[in-house]
Amino acid sequence: MSLALFLTLLGLSGLALGLVLSRPFLLGLGAGAYLLAAFLEALRQGPLVAPAQMALFLGGLLVMRAESLLNRPRFASLWRYLVLTGLVLGLFALRVLPHPTGSLPLGLTLLHAGSFLLAYLALTVGVGAGVLAALQDRRLKEDPARALLAPPFWSLKRLARGYLGPGYLALTLGLGSGMAWAWGYFGSPISLDPKELGTLLAWVFFSLYLVLEGRLSPRGALAFLLLGYGFLLFALLLAPLLGSRHPSAL
Repeated sequence: MSLALFLTLLGLSGLALGLVLSRPFLLGLGAGAYLLAAFLEALRQGPLVAPAQMALFLGGLLVMRAESLLNRPRFASLWRYLVLTGLVLGLFALRVLPHPTGSLPLGLTLLHAGSFLLAYLALTVGVGAGVLAALQDRRLKEDPARALLAPPFWSLKRLARGYLGPGYLALTLGLGSGMAWAWGYFGSPISLDPKELGTLLAWVFFSLYLVLEGRLSPRGALAFLLLGYGFLLFALLLAPLLGSRHPSAL
């Protein structure tokens, strides 16, 4: 067993225990193990050129954000959601760690993969807060007494906006740089590739959400956020397993 694989298993164990026991030390242990495993893989293969690196680094950062919310009872749903996302990313990393992947040019890696890394991180937090805001809006209308036990609506809205904006800009930059690169690599900026289509559909739904936000009902806003994030997760986690032509297998 490689050291990176062992650290990923250690991180998964720490996150699972931290989720059950609500202990910041265990979440910190899991996040640290993820980030160290990602660092070791980056030293071995080069920075941000393999799907395991992306999943481990993103998972570690999300769990660190979850740890900062652990002592705020009204945000219990959000930090648990972030830890659960970290667990999913760790399981994905275990699936792909043994498989070698090709490398990308350094300049493209830093611009393209770095933009998507920021997009995944920011949109995960933003969508989580946006979903909780939509649910809280519904509770305020149907059962105000129950809404007192959940995070304040406007706090959730501010948190969602603070992350969705930078996440959308990073997603746009990543998509644009990827299309420009694909033009020279494939001869076309868009093709029937699962990763390309998933990313493009995610961008479309997030674009519609930002454009129509003021006119959307809570249920409509929830649908756009979940559809956009669902296609983003599809591009990150499932497309590499469905024969994506991306040269790094990301």
